[in-house]
Amino acid sequence: MKKEYLIYKLSDAVKNTCKIPQETFQEYGVKRGLRNEDGSGVLVGLTNIGNVVGYDRDKDGKLQPCPGKLFYRGYEVDDLVSPLLKEKRFGFEEIAFLLLSGELPDKEELAAFRELLNDNMPLDHRTIVHIIDLEGSNIMNILARCVLEMYTFDPNPDDISRDNLMRQSIELIAKFPTIIAYAYNIYRHSVQGRSLHIRYPIENLSIAENFLFMLKHDRYTELDARTLD
Repeated sequence: MKKEYLIYKLSDAVKNTCKIPQETFQEYGVKRGLRNEDGSGVLVGLTNIGNVVGYDRDKDGKLQPCPGKLFYRGYEVDDLVSPLLKEKRFGFEEIAFLLLSGELPDKEELAAFRELLNDNMPLDHRTIVHIIDLEGSNIMNILARCVLEMYTFDPNPDDISRDNLMRQSIELIAKFPTIIAYAYNIYRHSVQGRSLHIRYPIENLSIAENFLFMLKHDRYTELDARTLD
């Protein structure tokens, strides 16, 4: 029997042997897609970091759709974004601080946090070489593999103390935009035949501005950066 035929035969067999009758899910109370039968979400844990509200219940307890609301650390996102738009400030770093700590930063804390993120945006040259070697179009896959590679270079990767986990979290927040920008530039080079440019993050730019700079150099507008932010 040819190997290729065996693969197709096994694949075809799965269609018949791996089906589970619909009534079986109901019999055992399986929550498919983490949804109850009435469409409400299944409570799988408790958190005070984020919350989504997409429905209310009427007097009979039935679900009623409502305008969706997103909350970060108890703040409705609209209330967080409105002053940023009004004051024309970049807000990604501020919201990241809120999500990490549970509190909005004051001016001094925000300035220090921005500097900390900026310091951690550059990648180890070995990670850059790794991204070049990958030459993939699946950015999420490259991102995952780069995180695994960063484990190798982390001086204390297995320390699960709160301080060390916070350090690692901040490094990941800072480095993800750089990894994504480099991966896309290398994809354009290897697949689309474009010139390859590896641009290093610039001090004092916001995360959004630096991301666009690494992608496009100076070919972006303030509106581009604020929209991305």
